[in-house]
Amino acid sequence: MRSRGQYIGVFLLFVAVQLVAVAFAPVMYDLQFQAFEDPGDPINPLIYFAMMMVMTAGLLLMIKYAKDWAIRLLFIFAVFMTMFFVFYTIALMFTDEYPLFETIPTALAFALAYMLWRDPGWIVIDVVGFIVAIGSTAVLGISLGIVPALLLLIVLAVYDAVAVYKTKHMLTLAEGISGLRLPILFIVPKNRDFDMRELDDLDLKDEGGAEERSTLMMGVGDAVIPGILVVSAAIFLSDVDGAMAYTTDAILVAIGTLAGAFIGFALLMRMVSSGKPQAGLPYLNGGAIAGFLVAHLLVFGGLPF
Repeated sequence: MRSRGQYIGVFLLFVAVQLVAVAFAPVMYDLQFQAFEDPGDPINPLIYFAMMMVMTAGLLLMIKYAKDWAIRLLFIFAVFMTMFFVFYTIALMFTDEYPLFETIPTALAFALAYMLWRDPGWIVIDVVGFIVAIGSTAVLGISLGIVPALLLLIVLAVYDAVAVYKTKHMLTLAEGISGLRLPILFIVPKNRDFDMRELDDLDLKDEGGAEERSTLMMGVGDAVIPGILVVSAAIFLSDVDGAMAYTTDAILVAIGTLAGAFIGFALLMRMVSSGKPQAGLPYLNGGAIAGFLVAHLLVFGGLPF
């Protein structure tokens, strides 16, 4: 029941998030927007994973016990802050005049956050999710060196498979969030006049209803996580001397990483075409890691270990 245009739309979102994140990453690196003081510390991915587990457990508890408005308010505040940093980065690329580089990003982030609160249609959700994905990919990419990024992708690929196929709590989370109209999922409907209320009774665990689901959805994290390695390769394989600037070799490896992630994406979309929910990260992260290793071997003549 899904159209070719929907798959093209998801593909464009997936690739665009990573390409734009690579474009923004040098500015964020120069501004020292890193989440970790030492990007090369192999403990960093474990810290990130632990924080993600706490946040996931908190969200599941809130979905079950908290008021919907409270969950939305908390989430939208976090989204507002992420969008502000993205717009702040863009503003600094064009002006250094105060208060322009603070007031404009604040106004834009507030306007989109307000729209998400008042009129969370699928277009608003996708636009906000795209901006959040760009910021998250760029910040995490500049915060994790090559080895930590590889470790994180491996850990999250395993976790995603367990969370979708075994415990299925990731499906529970997606079901709960879809009803709250929050940008945790990219939504690509078959028709532009799609009504978000159609997802209010979403049951991803009902395999019998898989063939009836025509709306194509992809987790925002499915675009962000493999993009971490793409950005990390571009940043940390470049020669850092003063202002951040990419080298040709680093960009070639980043392109190879993205190409591998795209192959994983194509395999994932083939599985998704069945209508059944799929764990995306085993395909996407696996493809990104394979693409990185092959590209690094070809460009630098060895592996980064």
